Amino acid sequence: MSIDVTVQVLKENVGKKIMIKLKGDKIVKGILEKFDQHMNLILSNASEYKNNQESKLGNLLLKGDNIIIISPQE
Repeated sequence: MSIDVTVQVLKENVGKKIMIKLKGDKIVKGILEKFDQHMNLILSNASEYKNNQESKLGNLLLKGDNIIIISPQE
């Protein structure tokens, strides 16, 4: 996926729930509030999922270099 397509997908999903897979097999879900050109993301109402357990994190800043997959959630 090119950078332009990634930016377009992020723009379309500001204010919506997204799922992010991070390095280290971590999965985070939350509402995308903002992002920048380095793919750093700010999420609200974020939760981490590991071993089918949810840990509420609240507001969260994710550095773009730790992100593997971003997926919109319906």
